[in-house]
Amino acid sequence: MFVKKNRCKNGRILLTLTRSYRENGKVKQKHVEVLGYLDELEKIYPDPIAHFREIAKQRTAEETLNSEPIKLVLNPDTKISEHEIGLKNLGYVFLEKIYHELGIHTFFQRRENRLKIDFNLNAIFRLLVYSRVLYPGSKKEAYEKQDRFFETFAPSLEAVYRSLDYYDRFNLDLQTWLNNAILEQYGRDHELAYYDVTNYYFEIDQEDELRRRGPSKEKRPNPIVQMGLLLDSKGLPLAFHLFPGNQSEKLSLNPILNRVKEDYKFGRIVVVADKGLNCGDNIAYQIASGNGYIYSQSIRGADQEFKQYVLDQSGYQGNGEFRCKSRIYPREITFTDRNGKKQKIRVDQKQVVFYSQDYAEKARYERSRVIEKAKRYLKTPSAFTRSISYSAASYIKGIQINEDGEIVKTNTKLYLDEDKIREEEKYDGYYAIVTSELDKSDNEIIEIYHNLWKIEETFKISKSELRTRPIYVSLEAHIEAHFLSCFVALLLIRILEMRMNQSAHSGILDPNLKFSASEIINSIRNYTCSSIGENYYNFHYTDGIIQSMEKVFGIDLSKKYRTRGEIKKIIANVKKLS
Repeated sequence: MFVKKNRCKNGRILLTLTRSYRENGKVKQKHVEVLGYLDELEKIYPDPIAHFREIAKQRTAEETLNSEPIKLVLNPDTKISEHEIGLKNLGYVFLEKIYHELGIHTFFQRRENRLKIDFNLNAIFRLLVYSRVLYPGSKKEAYEKQDRFFETFAPSLEAVYRSLDYYDRFNLDLQTWLNNAILEQYGRDHELAYYDVTNYYFEIDQEDELRRRGPSKEKRPNPIVQMGLLLDSKGLPLAFHLFPGNQSEKLSLNPILNRVKEDYKFGRIVVVADKGLNCGDNIAYQIASGNGYIYSQSIRGADQEFKQYVLDQSGYQGNGEFRCKSRIYPREITFTDRNGKKQKIRVDQKQVVFYSQDYAEKARYERSRVIEKAKRYLKTPSAFTRSISYSAASYIKGIQINEDGEIVKTNTKLYLDEDKIREEEKYDGYYAIVTSELDKSDNEIIEIYHNLWKIEETFKISKSELRTRPIYVSLEAHIEAHFLSCFVALLLIRILEMRMNQSAHSGILDPNLKFSASEIINSIRNYTCSSIGENYYNFHYTDGIIQSMEKVFGIDLSKKYRTRGEIKKIIANVKKLS
């Protein structure tokens, strides 16, 4: 509220108490009270403008604290403004708080000072990260629909695209900054690092240096980009890197480990990964670098001696549903030296094998579904498609599949491979893990390896909730920047999830509560409001997750009606408290 001087037709100045507010993106004003003509008020007050300015200030403060009903005048003939944003999101304040706690704003501000640019790198990065969580889409869509937030982040679409070059330049530095911030605020287990690889396809015909055709996780023929991701033992993203789609994922592990050890000043790292990374080169490298490893080991693809060890029931401990055993075994591995020559070394390796009744039932069920597909194909060959060529075809004797997953025509009679089915059935329920950690117990090794599910879940969140693809940029630097914003979005969500579940365990929240990343995203996405006129907003949604986050982060979002000023204050306080 403020004192407004209104010049009348007779030349006199009429003073009013006036409230300014924003409606449909436009600033409007409403006269609250007529104070009188200035010349008459000067006979009463030495300085009427200063006097009533103080009253306006007091009225504004009283309105902020006053819980009395507010009367709004709504005109039923009001038209919808073009491009009006119906809903605005305020749930992003939880992301904003974590973002500022990690000091990402400081990271960009320090670098902006040395750049001659006419846009705010930090503001645009916030837009890209928050939009990735709440409204995943293209960079163009994020810019055009930034009115869904209570801030203006990007001055132009050109600025958004220009900023991507800088994000690519600062990529590795920001990853290091984030690690240091997490280390300081939450602590980090330096010893364990979980690693896996996934890939993202591009709907393009021509390959380039990064987007290359290779083994696709989704069995697609399109060019792909592969991403290697490291997580810590808490499930928080540690580092990522991209590499060409035609490169073997086995070669991707060591470069990122080198960088993490150098940039993050880490000591010995024990890498936990699945059997896709279990190869002689990686084992030899870990040993030579003073690191360790915990890998799963294929049983069906192992040598006969190992298969016999697995099936030999002597040495197993436990009950019928779960039993395990281990041995320290001198294993000979083959690796490629720096000169490209094959060498052999012998290493002592702990081999842990266990049997799980649940695993056995799952394996039998999954195989039965694939066999049914194979049987249907034998009855109706025309029904065979590329999507089942990597599964059902493996149980059909006489069929051949080329590198593109297509059937190679053959005149051989086709039939179900019963011998292969019986051979595979022998190993149902058995699982093997190999490790350099000879002193760790079997249960420790199994428990550490089982946490690898966190990285699989993280990829799922990235692809489904954050919709990392489709990727609407094509330059390599812009692709790197895109994945950086996705990485930070993923990190913020994982931290929110971790803190919520820690609060439940510590008694701040109901210990029976369990929070998932997808549920948290859904709740903060739904915490929206709409303008009801004169700078007031009506909030439409809350749930148990929002109410729990209010307790954990000390942010009051319980009011149904708020002024724009109150909302701005909430956003400002989140940044100050961080």
